[in-house]
Amino acid sequence: MQSTEFFFSVRDTVLEEWVNAIFATYPLQTTGFLRSVKDPFTNPVADMTREAATIVYEAVSGWDKKPAEVRQAIDRFIHLRAVQNFLPSQAMLVFYLLKPLLRKHVMPAMQQAGKLKDYLEAESRLDTIVLLGFDMYTKSREVVAENRINEIKNQHAQLVRWAQRVEGAPLSSTEGQS
Repeated sequence: MQSTEFFFSVRDTVLEEWVNAIFATYPLQTTGFLRSVKDPFTNPVADMTREAATIVYEAVSGWDKKPAEVRQAIDRFIHLRAVQNFLPSQAMLVFYLLKPLLRKHVMPAMQQAGKLKDYLEAESRLDTIVLLGFDMYTKSREVVAENRINEIKNQHAQLVRWAQRVEGAPLSSTEGQS
């Protein structure tokens, strides 16, 4: 039996448990919605989570996945959590939730078949995905911070213009340059 077959045999079980563990990281009122609403247009977070989890699981398992597809899946997890103001540890937790499930469902069978080395390679792939995800999280948070700074600058410029009008002061010619 090839190593990928061990992962494939428990794929649906592991994915369901992993996705539910990810949903459990959200506030209680959100968790029920994420689990119960299956429509991708009504519940895009759950849909993106399920899709990204499948791709990441397959990449960890050693299935041939295009690097761009894996990066996009990681980005879906990370960007969403960066925008939602999760701490870095909470954002990266989604990947670490997979490890105990792999150890529960995959490792014993692979160890018994003498394929522990292949299993450990899968965990190494997961660790690599976590590192890539952390880089992506950092970049996403930088973009969020830049957007907030620009928003504050725009609000400040609007307040200055409003204050100048209230006081009767003429608007400066540099108004459009800020």
